[in-house]
Amino acid sequence: MFRRIFIFLFLAASILGLVACSGSSKISVTTTESKFDPLTWTVKAGKPVTITITNNGALDHEWVLIKQGQDVTVPFDADDEDKVFWEIEAGPGETKTETFTAPSEAGTYKVVCGTP
Repeated sequence: MFRRIFIFLFLAASILGLVACSGSSKISVTTTESKFDPLTWTVKAGKPVTITITNNGALDHEWVLIKQGQDVTVPFDADDEDKVFWEIEAGPGETKTETFTAPSEAGTYKVVCGTP
């Protein structure tokens, strides 16, 4: 349980900063058992974001963008699903690329690992 809380708190420090600009963004994320790399990203509000997630860990990992002003519980569970803006999951050794539209409101958003 302590390991889960530590990992959650570490990952909760990951932030997606949204700025009001035009154009699309591309971000790359590498996951391991204890962190995302990099820990922060800046993208354009309301614009397409293409994310590539590479899981270098031995466990499944989920990059979960939390809605503005929302907090999630430890461990992340079904009660938190309505607080999710967007998410992508990658299994051990997998690399996935997907595109989503960033929230239209500029600001700072939390990113957590949704896999316990």
